Amino acid sequence: MLTIRHYIDDDLDEVVALWYRIWTNTFPTLKHPQPFDEWKKRFQNDIAKLGSVWVAETQDRIVGFVVLMVAEKKLAQIFVDVDAQRMGVGTALLNKAKTICSDGLSLTTLQHNLHARKFYEKHGFIAGCLGVNLINKQPNIEYTWNPD
Repeated sequence: MLTIRHYIDDDLDEVVALWYRIWTNTFPTLKHPQPFDEWKKRFQNDIAKLGSVWVAETQDRIVGFVVLMVAEKKLAQIFVDVDAQRMGVGTALLNKAKTICSDGLSLTTLQHNLHARKFYEKHGFIAGCLGVNLINKQPNIEYTWNPD
């Protein structure tokens, strides 16, 4: 059974390992400018403190997470483990985000992340402005969702 619950500090290592693993799996030809230890510091010191983090858990294992910047109505991160993809985990996390930010959301994803773009579009997000990710310097695209 899938459970969506609030992130706790004890989740740090498992969440960051999942985040790093999925990012490197999704973009195997991209060398990220930050080593793994920096990802952990960034998550602990910035993301988890500034955002509302929710994890998807099944059988006592974290299989995904979403990070919301609620005041900005921004979905900052959403990642689902490879073996849990196409099983409703991403949809459950995205629905949690839509419930929390019920009057609208925006997000950015890398332009060449076609799998993510298709997922967002399937769930009602509309493509918008093009830009560049400030951390990894890759071209990105903004998406917005507004309730019907």
